[in-house]
Amino acid sequence: MNPVRTCVGCRQRGNRSDLIRIANFQGNLSVDSEKKMPGRGSWLHKKTKCLETAVERKAFVRSFRGKVNEEQVTDLFKQIEQAEMMLEI
Repeated sequence: MNPVRTCVGCRQRGNRSDLIRIANFQGNLSVDSEKKMPGRGSWLHKKTKCLETAVERKAFVRSFRGKVNEEQVTDLFKQIEQAEMMLEI
């Protein structure tokens, strides 16, 4: 049985293997491709739309229980867009 997680963007449940983990370790947000980084984590589909929805809903602020740097969110957009392009290939 696969572990189930909830996307902070669309709020849909999905298998852990189908979602990416966004880690907040010492105030730095990054895509946790290994899903093993320390710190608080949020789960997100590999879709720009889910990231946009999460930002609009301020889901990262709630999930990480604190302030989120806009510059780091922009970097997340780039990383997820690259992941989307790799899925299309």
